[in-house]
Amino acid sequence: MKFWHFVLRCLLVGALAFVAGMAVSFFFNLIVYGSAIVAWGTTLRLAVVLGLVIPLSEWIKICNKEKE
Repeated sequence: MKFWHFVLRCLLVGALAFVAGMAVSFFFNLIVYGSAIVAWGTTLRLAVVLGLVIPLSEWIKICNKEKE
C-alpha cells in the first residue's frame, strides 16, 4: 500500500466515522435529553482514532502477508 493511498484511506474512514458519530450523538441527545446537541469533541476524537487505527491495522496485515 502506497503512502498516499494510506492517507486517503485515513481521511475516508475518518470522515465516515465523523458523520456516524455526529448522527449517533445527535439522536442520543435528542432521545435521552430532549435537546438537539452534538458532542463535537467526542465525535472528533472518535473520528481521528478510528481514522488512524482501521487503515493502520489493514496496512500491517498487508505488510505481514507480503513477508510470508
